Amino acid sequence: MPLLRVGYKLLHYTDTQPSGAVRETLILTHGLGSSQNFYGPIIPPLTAQSFRCIAFDSTGAARSPYTYVEQSVATLAADVLAVLDALHVPKAVVVGHSMGGLVAAHLAATASARIVAAVLIGPVYPSPAVADVFEKRIRVVEERGMEAMADTVPDAAVGAKASALTKAFIRELLLGQDARGGQERAAGGVQEDTGGDRDGGEEDGGVGWSGTLALFGGAG
Repeated sequence: MPLLRVGYKLLHYTDTQPSGAVRETLILTHGLGSSQNFYGPIIPPLTAQSFRCIAFDSTGAARSPYTYVEQSVATLAADVLAVLDALHVPKAVVVGHSMGGLVAAHLAATASARIVAAVLIGPVYPSPAVADVFEKRIRVVEERGMEAMADTVPDAAVGAKASALTKAFIRELLLGQDARGGQERAAGGVQEDTGGDRDGGEEDGGVGWSGTLALFGGAG
């Protein structure tokens, strides 16, 4: 199993390269409650267009072990750069989905010497209401584990025409998480969004499940 040692973390990754010259290197960072598998369907067509695609499971997600250390957008962004360093990639385009979009935006703002462009796919927009929803989800996972999210999000995260296979894929993304790792990454997102400590707040901040699917699951 391909694992990179990044400081005190072990990160599972895939490095898919085109058969010919590399047009550009993409590093793909997933959302909360997700994994590198989210990008599985688009990596083959990207490599067919000569893009090198590096995807990895964030610490505590899927095959990357939980470290018992709370994370933040800044530490997750540092992991992206560390993966590039370990694979001897001087510059790359960062692609971030949902909470990964926060990581990508952070990198674009703070590491322009390494990040040549950022692609944000449905990024979470920081706001007090979103922070409240993070808190609610953290409490659910603390009390009931990832199973509670897996029983709810797959139906709520997709449109009416979504197939059963799509819903099963989202469910598996969720159940592949270490619940403790998901809580810590969510807590880090709360602190980044609010600029402070975890205080809790209104139960849903006026934002319903369908409006906040970017926080967990297939749109996580």
